Amino acid sequence: MTTTTPAAAAPARDLPARALHGRAVRAARRRYLRMLAFAGGWFWAGWAALVLSLPVIVDRWGGVADGLTYDAAGGPVRWVAFAVGVLTTASTLTVHVAAGGTRRSVLEGGLRAALIVGPVFGVLAAALTLAEKAVYADLGRHWQGPSAPLGVDTVTGVVVQVVGESLVVVTYLLVGTAVIAGFRRAGMWRGALLVLPLLVPAALADLATRTGLFGLPLRGGYDSVAVGAVATVVGTLVAAALAAVVAARMLRAVPIRP
Repeated sequence: MTTTTPAAAAPARDLPARALHGRAVRAARRRYLRMLAFAGGWFWAGWAALVLSLPVIVDRWGGVADGLTYDAAGGPVRWVAFAVGVLTTASTLTVHVAAGGTRRSVLEGGLRAALIVGPVFGVLAAALTLAEKAVYADLGRHWQGPSAPLGVDTVTGVVVQVVGESLVVVTYLLVGTAVIAGFRRAGMWRGALLVLPLLVPAALADLATRTGLFGLPLRGGYDSVAVGAVATVVGTLVAAALAAVVAARMLRAVPIRP
């Protein structure tokens, strides 16, 4: 319980509203950070082992593989962020508010955690892409390449991939928060009807980066470096901002039940 309790050493009644809110945000942020670190650690360890060992195994047995690239599988770490958004919000919200926090502090804590972890996940995604490319080159095998917005042969391409992936993580965590809030607010059946419109920010992030479930049909990247860089950064920024607005509106009306 201490991980989600905003109160600390000083009595809550002796603190101004801003200080209480800041304390609540920090408590929520720590909770989301722990969950993202735990789930992300297991994800990246397992995915790296799969992506880097598979071509060696296939080559050893005389098979042919074009590359089980990270983003060809839909950039799956976004679903880790989505799941953390759903599960952490579901397990934290009631206790957090009962301890003196607010729905807003839950949202801000999750957002700040995603802004910290998102760039780390973005760097790991780019590093794994480059590592897989090196493995295929060492084996003398054809590598199909990533479905990143730009090629990873340049610094610009790598930076754009890192930024895009970072903001995708932020967007998906907030979308997960909005989805669980929708179910808590509207119930099982009506909540299920809310899922599709609540996924609009996620779809926008996918389309901007040309990755993920909604972006894979556009696989191949942008033809222009300038267009690709602007479309990826601006598109994912808009997606993250929209996800934050939607999550805030959904959380605002969530009933708090013991």
